[in-house]
Amino acid sequence: MKKVILLAFCFTLLHTGVQAQIFKWGIRAGLSTPDIKPAEVSAFNTDSLSLKVKDANYGFHFGMFARLKVANFFIQPEVLLNSSKVTYGLKAIKGAAIVDSLRNERFVNLDVPLLLGVKLGAFRLNGGPVGHLHLASTSDLAELKSYQSKFESMTFGYQAGIGADFGKLGVDVRYEGNFTKFGDHLNFNGKAYSFDKSPSRILISFGIGF
Repeated sequence: MKKVILLAFCFTLLHTGVQAQIFKWGIRAGLSTPDIKPAEVSAFNTDSLSLKVKDANYGFHFGMFARLKVANFFIQPEVLLNSSKVTYGLKAIKGAAIVDSLRNERFVNLDVPLLLGVKLGAFRLNGGPVGHLHLASTSDLAELKSYQSKFESMTFGYQAGIGADFGKLGVDVRYEGNFTKFGDHLNFNGKAYSFDKSPSRILISFGIGF
């Protein structure tokens, strides 16, 4: 009987260890910095105004990840709440006067990356598609009667980067590119506008695995 109990105990420990090596989940949080220079983004003009990007600010993200590992390869879906802010320089023509001002827009998206990767010791190489589900936004441009924001409910891009694990703690640095144009939601007098660049950013995040 003692041998049976000891055998069962050893099997439980082994099974738990295998599960821990195969599957892991955890939480992630971090910062994102836009990999785009305002000077590289051309301004667009309408009959009554000119708009250009003055600053693309740091963003914040946090959420959960799951990692399924087979041998040295893994698949890692994530769900992350992401917030960001863009500052525009607005030049409005009012009669004979030209008025310059700064206008801010803030966005909240639900980002859903699906990463494939390989684990080499403590390090991870990964990459894959990411979907951005638009949740909410606020804009100082809404003060303009001609302005409307028309966001697509879902946009897509890709991420690629490197990570490292130190016990339960992990750190990731990734590059993200997108298939849409910067400011593709901007709409003035019923006409859609966008800048000539696609948005990209660098993401740095820290996580805890369980």
